[in-house]
Amino acid sequence: MNTEEKEYQKLSKMGQSLGVIIPECFLEIEVKLTSGEVCSHYKQRSHSWVRNAYNLMMTQLGAINASDVTFGAGLMSEKKVDSGILGMANQMVLDQPLNVETDPTGYRSASGNAGYGIVVGSSIQAESFENSILITPIANGVGAGQLSYNLAEVPVKSYDVPSLTYSVAHVRYINNNSGGNVLVNEVALIARGVSYGPFLMSRDHLLATVTIPSTGQLKVTYTISLVYPA
Repeated sequence: MNTEEKEYQKLSKMGQSLGVIIPECFLEIEVKLTSGEVCSHYKQRSHSWVRNAYNLMMTQLGAINASDVTFGAGLMSEKKVDSGILGMANQMVLDQPLNVETDPTGYRSASGNAGYGIVVGSSIQAESFENSILITPIANGVGAGQLSYNLAEVPVKSYDVPSLTYSVAHVRYINNNSGGNVLVNEVALIARGVSYGPFLMSRDHLLATVTIPSTGQLKVTYTISLVYPA
């Protein structure tokens, strides 16, 4: 276990003992061949929540409106992937009229839609707190350099009694029908509401380039968890 991971685990335990909310997130990548053989698999801690995610949490916990018309430090608004600024006179999540777990909203993106949910890209650009877009998104399709995005899975919820940890796993399968290798270097979580968004919540630069061979399948899993104090 590396020093950085030890520090994260220490922080998690401190949050639990002090009653401080510290969400954690892990990103898992798996590539399978048509034979079913796993040719690539690794897991990394995701610590790349961007300003949009912080603003979303603040508006919910503080029960305030995300009503600023510009975006930046000290402002409660959301920056969309098209760079538009959304300042809403209502809550971003609490007024959600649809079922965010089963309807095509939240992170549950529809088949063929690479505009929200779990989306991958090819840029090697470093992560930034101010990111509001996936730098070089890989489009949905079967052409060169494209991938076929499947309907996102229904999120899997679990509660571990010994550790007092509630977890939610978001999974999406993405197929390579392009006829050639496709390289992935970045992964994002992009949220979409009923009538607003989409908004980038997290963007991770992968520790190593992931190669998806022709006819191969990529499985991306984001597991978000929260350790409760009691």
